[in-house]
Amino acid sequence: MRSEGGSTRALTADRLVPMPSTTSSALEMLTSPAGVSNPYPLYDQLRASSPVPGYRDWPPGTVPGADDPVTAWALFRYDQVFAAARDNETFSSRDPIQEASTAPSLMLVNTDPPHHTAERKLIGQAFSPRRVKRLEGWLAALVPELLAEVDREARGDIVDVMHFAAEVPARAMVRLLGLPEGDHVRFKRWANAFMLSSELTPEQRMASNQEMVEAFTHRLVQHTAQLAECAPTGDVDDAEDLISALLRAEVDGQRLTPEEIVRFCVTLVVAGTETTTYLIGNLLHKVASEPAATQRIRADRSLLPAFIDETMRLDGPPQRLFRIATRDVEMDGVTIRRGDWVALFFGAANRDAAVFPDPDRFDLDRANSRQQLSLGHGVHFCLGAPLARLEVTAVLNAILDRYATVELTDDPGDKQTASLLTHAYVRLPLRMIP
Repeated sequence: MRSEGGSTRALTADRLVPMPSTTSSALEMLTSPAGVSNPYPLYDQLRASSPVPGYRDWPPGTVPGADDPVTAWALFRYDQVFAAARDNETFSSRDPIQEASTAPSLMLVNTDPPHHTAERKLIGQAFSPRRVKRLEGWLAALVPELLAEVDREARGDIVDVMHFAAEVPARAMVRLLGLPEGDHVRFKRWANAFMLSSELTPEQRMASNQEMVEAFTHRLVQHTAQLAECAPTGDVDDAEDLISALLRAEVDGQRLTPEEIVRFCVTLVVAGTETTTYLIGNLLHKVASEPAATQRIRADRSLLPAFIDETMRLDGPPQRLFRIATRDVEMDGVTIRRGDWVALFFGAANRDAAVFPDPDRFDLDRANSRQQLSLGHGVHFCLGAPLARLEVTAVLNAILDRYATVELTDDPGDKQTASLLTHAYVRLPLRMIP
């Protein structure tokens, strides 16, 4: 960016766009540790100027220090983010930087129709609602066991809940995929490295990505050999584990390649494990910080979906994703050119007062909480949403059943400050009294 008096010109797609210095300052603050930790006041400053040019950051899967950041238009208003998310023909999800990176390209996340449509049909055949639903009883037993371990290892009644929060989705993913117990130990490290949530050197990040791909490639070879030894019975949805079901999935004579299955396993780990971990942490913070709402969901568990949606609106982990314009498009007085990068700020859209009155207030009775965009929209609506909701519902039920008191402490904990991809706690001490 170049400063000229009281204004700044942001360079985007070889064009200089005038921008007020206050807007430029807020945009630069977004990628600072303080901005990542609490971006919401900055969103409020930037929303009126949206689309804002000159936002510089890294897409997931790229390696800071090895890959250059992209320069993008940033969208902060709900109507703009919603429109871009649903218009996949104009705003492409393909990421040429990640495709050229050492990291694996994500399945579904970085593809467009018609290829995306074919992939989603094949994956949906194996990763079905019925398969996810089968985990419900197992989760209902697992989560109380994990909480019992938390209580045994706790010193007093103050617990950092983030270790527990990471265990639930990682173990559920291992169970779903049909992997050996213990594989989940590496999931959090892999996800943090890929999603830029940990401070790592480029070499450490690339080594983690390579280790993850090699591990899933090895597991896929094992599953392929096992399937060859015994003839499958029943339909794909009856397969014992997800990897076997992915190997068997077929639509109109098409099947997933081994590389595609590995990429989908990687996507489940880096997107599903980390995002659900952070969502559990944010939900438990709301349980502790919103006692009136917590009393209501204790008494009436049918309110849990509303509690989850309002938390995802107010503090959903996913904050932004990138798109690339496939054609010139006008948006609120500016022209986004073909080839320009565009950053969709879901976290800002979810607090847009034009859609959610009094947006910074947690409101269990908010009529339109389900309009929150933390799970995406359109063809890229999160395929793993039913699994995430199953996991966090099991956690909330177990927490409410086990603890009479869940409250904040004098220690506010620590937020993730490495990347604006997610808004989350990495350390969250809560007082939990049975």
